[in-house]
Amino acid sequence: MRAAALRRAALALLLAAGAGPAAAGVDDLIDAIQSSEFRFGRAKSEVPFPPLGWVQYRAYDAAQFSDTQGLRPPAEADEQAFSVGGLVPVYVATRDMIVVGGDLSVTSIRVRAGPYRDQRVEQATLVAAWLRQLGSETLAVFAAPIFSRDDRSDRPSHVNGFGGVIGMHWHSDTLQWLYGAVFEYNFGARTLYPYFGVLWLPTPRWSVALAVPWPTVAYSLNDRWLLEAGVSPGSTSWVTEGSEVQSTQSLGAWNFSVGAAYRLHGRFWLYAGAGRTFGRDLISGGTEGETRFDAESRPVYTLALQFRP
Repeated sequence: MRAAALRRAALALLLAAGAGPAAAGVDDLIDAIQSSEFRFGRAKSEVPFPPLGWVQYRAYDAAQFSDTQGLRPPAEADEQAFSVGGLVPVYVATRDMIVVGGDLSVTSIRVRAGPYRDQRVEQATLVAAWLRQLGSETLAVFAAPIFSRDDRSDRPSHVNGFGGVIGMHWHSDTLQWLYGAVFEYNFGARTLYPYFGVLWLPTPRWSVALAVPWPTVAYSLNDRWLLEAGVSPGSTSWVTEGSEVQSTQSLGAWNFSVGAAYRLHGRFWLYAGAGRTFGRDLISGGTEGETRFDAESRPVYTLALQFRP
């Protein structure tokens, strides 16, 4: 699965892992959720929930991109991405919950060397999910269409996206298993993926989430400082249109980062992290086939304002 799709699939994972409010009426929503039969293994944990609201900036140092077949000249480019998004429950019953949200992002790719032009891509991801608590199982059915356009396209947007079912089996309040399936529609290509993972709280201060696409280990120093280390996807996909041709572009990366979050006030946290990329590439597909450019590993930096219920 491309990193862009995995990133959006993480929204559904967060829902299954314990959705929380991210807007006005926070206390009322918390009361409604606590009165329901939904289970929350973090009740005795000092590690806050994953962010359910965010404003994020991510920057990649300039990297050399080389055609794996050696047919096209190499390029040197850097990348900056800005995104804002969140999730919020709009309906809470005893065993059912409906959650909606989304993510708006702008990615700027600046070519420093090579016969290619700069690129600016805008994306909007909408998320809707229905959660159901069935004894020791929490099930989430979700859909997430993605609308994207580049600065060369005359069309308002191109659409891809995914949907699926993700379940969580509550072995205990400190150990849960994730399972399910995700269907991806990527500009004509259709793929079905299995989904699996585990969430573990070994102590009140430690949290281990071995789940696609954000395996993360977190440690709470105190009620104001949180340390995190993990892998996260960072990418974007779009369609480029010329006078007579159309091609799909997918810029993908996996980022290993170490960072710290500081509680500014209440449920709002400031996060800063740094790390390196691996498996970064650019795949361009058209009528004449597919071309892949591999990129060298380079530093990546992240700064974000997060809402953690």
